[in-house]
Amino acid sequence: MKRIAWISCAALAVCLLTAGAASWWAQHRVDSALAQTAQLQRQVTELNNALLGYTRYTSYLTAGKQTLAEQMKLLAATVVREEGATQIIEKSVLGIASTGVVAITYTAEYAFGFDLRPESYELHATNGGIEVHIHRPTLVAAPAVTNLQHRILSGGLLTDNKGAVIKLSQEAAKRARQQGEAMASDPAVLALCEKSLTEFLYGFLTKQPGVKQVPRIRVVYKPSA
Repeated sequence: MKRIAWISCAALAVCLLTAGAASWWAQHRVDSALAQTAQLQRQVTELNNALLGYTRYTSYLTAGKQTLAEQMKLLAATVVREEGATQIIEKSVLGIASTGVVAITYTAEYAFGFDLRPESYELHATNGGIEVHIHRPTLVAAPAVTNLQHRILSGGLLTDNKGAVIKLSQEAAKRARQQGEAMASDPAVLALCEKSLTEFLYGFLTKQPGVKQVPRIRVVYKPSA
């Protein structure tokens, strides 16, 4: 009888141990699955954040327009050129003709830039990057004329060479403005203005929180009005 009781107790103990082991194993598998799920969620979150960093720049395009407007004067592209003009003076007195030639040279500093008021252009995020739809740059200030010099290349006995020099000098600013307006459409000037604009916008976007990459920025000119 005692032997039967001992066997029953042993069997019960084995059942309890087996049940406990099974319960522990089941809990271990649940904990392992939960840990794997948590790790997978972290990986997905990290991946989403990483991917978001490559498109985060689009959130700052509006702020970029405002910043560009504030920096419009500083973004002007400057071109310095040596300019000159000559004038032939002819005068006849009592049938006696006299001819003189005078010349002036000066340094002209031209400033070109885009109209960066927010309502004047658009920033578009495209599959190929960022496009800036804007009007062509223009002369944004009166050219600065410095280092004005003159020479009398050929003096006539009856010509007013000094008066011609004064007139040429007074007209230098007007000629510089006309020259600057013509230069605004020069490919070299366009390239210089585009470089100034795109580099500033690129630098602004790369400094914004969460931005990992900024794509290529391209300038697209609007049709002339």
